[in-house]
Amino acid sequence: MRILIVEDEPKTREGLVSIISKFTEYEICGIASDGTEGIGKIKELKPDLIITDIQMPEMDGLTMLRQVEQDNLSYYALILTGYSSFEYARTALQLGVIDYILKPVDTVSFLSLLRETETKIRKEEQQKIDTAHLIWGLMTCKPQVKEQLLHQLALQLHVNDRMEITLFLVKPDSIDQETADEMLHCIKEKMDELCIMNIQVVHLPSSYGILVLIMDTENNKHISRRFSTCILPCLHRIGGCHCSYTAITGLILIKEAITELNNLLSYGFVCGSEVILDKAMVEKLTFTAISYPMDLDNRIRKEIMNGDYEKALRTSNRFKEVIIESKGRPELIREYTARYSSSIYNAAREYNTKTEPLLIFHYFINNIIDSKTKADLTANYEKIVNTVLAIEHEEADIDNLTVLKVINYIRDNYRKDITLSEAANLVGVTPEYLSKLFSQQIKVNFVVFLRNFRISIAKRMLLSGKYRIQEVADQVGFKDPKYFNKVFKSVCGISPTEYKKVI
Repeated sequence: MRILIVEDEPKTREGLVSIISKFTEYEICGIASDGTEGIGKIKELKPDLIITDIQMPEMDGLTMLRQVEQDNLSYYALILTGYSSFEYARTALQLGVIDYILKPVDTVSFLSLLRETETKIRKEEQQKIDTAHLIWGLMTCKPQVKEQLLHQLALQLHVNDRMEITLFLVKPDSIDQETADEMLHCIKEKMDELCIMNIQVVHLPSSYGILVLIMDTENNKHISRRFSTCILPCLHRIGGCHCSYTAITGLILIKEAITELNNLLSYGFVCGSEVILDKAMVEKLTFTAISYPMDLDNRIRKEIMNGDYEKALRTSNRFKEVIIESKGRPELIREYTARYSSSIYNAAREYNTKTEPLLIFHYFINNIIDSKTKADLTANYEKIVNTVLAIEHEEADIDNLTVLKVINYIRDNYRKDITLSEAANLVGVTPEYLSKLFSQQIKVNFVVFLRNFRISIAKRMLLSGKYRIQEVADQVGFKDPKYFNKVFKSVCGISPTEYKKVI
C-alpha cells in the first residue's frame, strides 16, 4: 500500500514515517506540509491512502479533500485530529474518509487501523473487479458455466430472482478511458447525493460502456426520470455520451438486457443524446423506406472520371439530401453512406493517378459506420468528399494534406518510436500547430490517434490467433509488454488476454 502523508508539524510527520517504516512494509510515496502541496502530490503520485491533518496553514485537510473530490479524483483517507477538533472529524467522515486518528498517535492503535484500512481498500477494489468480470463473463461464457456465474453475481449484488433491477448503459462518445473513469465517478457521486441505494457502477469493455445496476427498484418508478434530469446533464458536461435504460426481474436475463441496452444506443442517431433511450420510445419511432441510390453512385463516378469535380460536389450534396438527411433507419443510412464514400474514393483512385492509397479514408469510413449522430456521420462524409473533390489551393485542403501525410507516416512507421516533434518536422510545421490540426481534422490529438492506431493493429493481430501477446506488443511499437497491456486495457476496457478469449 502506497501512503501519502500531509502534515505540517515536523515531529508528528517524522513520527508517522518512523512507525510506518519500522513496523510495516507499506511504502511512503510522498510527504506534503499543507493542503495545497498535498493536492499536487495526490495528482502526481495517486497514492492508495492519504493520511492528513485537519488543521494546517495555507489549506487545511478538509478543504484539500473537498478539492480532490471536486477534481473527480478517487481517494481513501485517514485524518489526524485532536480532541478539540472532533466535530471536524465528523465532517470528514461525511466526505468519505475511512476513519480518524487521535493525536498524540498511539503506535498500537495506529498500526491496527492501518491494517483494517488496507483490508477495507482491498475488499472494495476487489469487489469492483469481481462484479465487472462476473458480468462480462456472463456476456461471453459457455452455457454450462452460466448458472454458476449467475449464482456468484447474485451473491455479490445481494439480489434474488424476485427482485426488480434497473439497468442504465452509458456509452461515452470518447474512447479515452480517462473520460469513462470521470463519468463513472460522476454517476456514483450523483447517486449518493440523490440517496439512491443498492447500486453497482462498473466498466464494461469500451464497445459497451458503463453499466449502472440499481437493485430493488420496484417501488421507485421515477428512477429513469431522476437519472435523466439529475445525472445525464452532468455527464454531458464531462463529454458527449448516449444512455439507454431497461429493467429486469432477477438476473436470469441480464445478458439479454445488456444486449438490448447496447442495441437501443444506436437509436441515439435519431433521438439525440439528451434523452434516455428505452424500448417503448424506440417502438414508437417510424422510418421511411430508403434504397441505395445507384443512379447517384454511377453519376459521381462518371463525373470523377471526367475530372468534373464541381458537378461531383453537387452530386455528393444530393446524396446527403436523399440519404443522410432522410428519415430512414439509422443502420441503412450508415451503411449507404459508407458504401457511397467508398465508391467516391475508389473512383478517385481509379481515374486520378495522383490520389494515393490513404489510411485516413478507412479511418473516416469506420467513423461513419460507428457514428452515433447524424452530425458525426455528416462530418466524416464531408471529410472524404472534400479531401477527394475540393480544389487544391484552398487552405482547408492544405491542412487536410498535412494531416494525411502524417497519418501515412504513422501507417508506415507505427512499429518505431514516433514523436509529435518528428512528425511536425516531416511536414514543416510546429508541433503545436500539428497538434491543433489533428484535433480539428480528426477530433483527437496526435498522441491519442497514434495510440489508437497501434491498438487497432494489435486487435487485428490478436484476432488472427497467430501471435503471442509479447509478439503483438513488439510489432506495434511497445517494447514493454506490461505497458502494452495497460494501454490496451485503457482503450478496450479488457486486457489482451481477455480479448483473445472473447474473440
